[in-house]
Order: sequence, then C-alpha cells, then structure tokens
Amino acid sequence: MDIGALILMGGKNSRMNGNVKGLLKIKNSTFLEKIQETLNDFSSIYLSINDKFSKEQKQNFENMGFKIIEDIYKEIGPLGGIYSSLLNCKEEYLFITACDMPFITKNSIEVLCNKVDKNTDGVVFYDKNNKLYPLGAIYSKNVLPIIEEMIEKKYYKLSYLIEKSNFVKINIEKTDIPLKVLSNINTLQEYDLFINNESLF
Repeated sequence: MDIGALILMGGKNSRMNGNVKGLLKIKNSTFLEKIQETLNDFSSIYLSINDKFSKEQKQNFENMGFKIIEDIYKEIGPLGGIYSSLLNCKEEYLFITACDMPFITKNSIEVLCNKVDKNTDGVVFYDKNNKLYPLGAIYSKNVLPIIEEMIEKKYYKLSYLIEKSNFVKINIEKTDIPLKVLSNINTLQEYDLFINNESLF
C-alpha cells in the first residue's frame, strides 16, 4: 500500500502562549525534528500549516525535506489540515500525527500500517476505556466526501469521522506499545513537566 506521512502544525497554540508546539525543544532537537526522524521510512512527509507562517519559515520547512500543504479551510482544527492534505497528497493513505506528539514510535506506526488494506478507510488505536486516538492514526482518501459533508455542517470532530467510516480499530493495550506514544504536550505546564521529568510521559 502507498502510504505517506503527515504532521499537523496548523494549530492556534493558544494554550502554549502562542509558541509553535512543533518548534519546542526536546534535548537538542525540536519536536518537529524528532517526529521527522521517526517518520523517515516514509517516501513523503507532508507538513500541514496555516497562513500564520512567514515565507522564510515555509522555505525553512521545505529545506528540511517537508512537502508543505496549507489549509484550505481556516480555523476548523485538525479536520481542516487532514482534508487539505488528503486532497493534495499523491498517496492513497496518510499516517497522521500532530507536531505536539514527540513520543510516536516506528513500532506503533508499523502496527497501524500492517492493518491497512483496500477495504479500510483508516486504522486507529483505542484504549481499554474505548477512547479513540484520532491522531497517530492512518486515514484514506476515501474519507474525503464525509469530511466535505462535515465541513458543510460545521461539525469538526475526528471521532465522528472515524465512526462514520470503515476504520480498523486496534486496542493499544493488547499490543506491546505503551499508551505514552499517543500522548501530546498541549500546555506550557505539561512542557515544563516533560522537560524536568521525561519519565512522567
């Protein structure tokens, strides 16, 4: 199966006081660089951004090897980035993660990729409480018509998209993958905690 990778980096970052989460440091790398390294087995790595980035920043991302995709629909959360990217990518499937998820591993990606076939619209993890993890998941171009319908109705929840599509759902707690890989760092407090004690994540 032809699968590309996508990092979503078009959020408002309001809970980070406007700091771009993907550019936060983890040791000597940014979150973005760390995630890019994890995704380096994919032939294409796309970066979904909004119009808040300067021309120089966009050029810098391209120099890093990313294929830039700008949001067609603004301010509608991850759904907008996913829609624009699925519409514009050359692959049939995308592994999609967010720029604030630096714990994603090659192993977790492999488990998802192994479940992809022509009859699936995507593959997603869930936990023992039946909570879905819509990022750190795989989506197919097949979901584009459903996303278009959702945008029309101004309904942007990824969980709704997954339930309305034919997704394979994997209980992560029945694999050897720690739940930590699906964690994201949303706030300055979480970032401080992470920097001072990585083992908590």
